[in-house]
Amino acid sequence: MAELNGVKFSRNNKVYKYARLRDVRIGRFSYVSRDTQVYSSTIGNFTCIGPDTMIGPGEHPVKGYVTSHPAFYSSLAQAGITFSDRDYINEIPHTSIGHNVWIGARCVIRAGVTIGDGAVIAAGAVVTKDVPPYTVCGGVPARIIRRRFDAEAESFIAQLDIVTGK
Repeated sequence: MAELNGVKFSRNNKVYKYARLRDVRIGRFSYVSRDTQVYSSTIGNFTCIGPDTMIGPGEHPVKGYVTSHPAFYSSLAQAGITFSDRDYINEIPHTSIGHNVWIGARCVIRAGVTIGDGAVIAAGAVVTKDVPPYTVCGGVPARIIRRRFDAEAESFIAQLDIVTGK
């Protein structure tokens, strides 16, 4: 009951009902909850993605183009027609989600964003920029709320092979 296209699993992964994953690599022991959509992304080990989350949805240009309709800049014919001879923008830039990340319910993660190892994204957040490792982010747009650990603890955790798989 999930839609999977171009997905590479590691091991001990779970994808719940009604999820849609396209062009995704998912690390060991990571899961994707119900009603979540993930596009053109790499997901690290031990990462938890909450329900009804959108990761890497397509981009539309808002600067430098007269229109944001893809018929004029994309050859994919999303509306059933295209006037474009080629793709003028990268509509789905690759998104990277690190190891040991927790993404709460109903988040939106913009395509092309990098979320660092150990980060926590609060439920309902809209992430439009990269998130540093071991930070808690939330809000619309998401901003750093606090660090999860002090520098010494972060250094120790980063060396744990069981989490990172490095």
